Amino acid sequence: MKNELLKFLFLAVAISMISTSCTHKPYHPTKSEREWAIDHEACEVWVREGIRDEPDTYDNFDEMRLIHQCMKDKGWQWERTDLFNFKKAPAE
Repeated sequence: MKNELLKFLFLAVAISMISTSCTHKPYHPTKSEREWAIDHEACEVWVREGIRDEPDTYDNFDEMRLIHQCMKDKGWQWERTDLFNFKKAPAE
């Protein structure tokens, strides 16, 4: 039983390390990072007001998905970046 628990724990840690090896950074062609915060707050308010009308039909994943869609509708896009944002040396 103890060995099975250790194997499971090792597997869980390995999967989490692999899944977090890269991340996504939001960007917008014409807006600053400060405007991202303003847009994100507006999307949160809009989504939560909609969920408040029918709370039993939504869960946390729906809320995150709807906020993400709202941000996409506002023109935000996501680019994949390294987890630790290592800067590559320019080619010579």
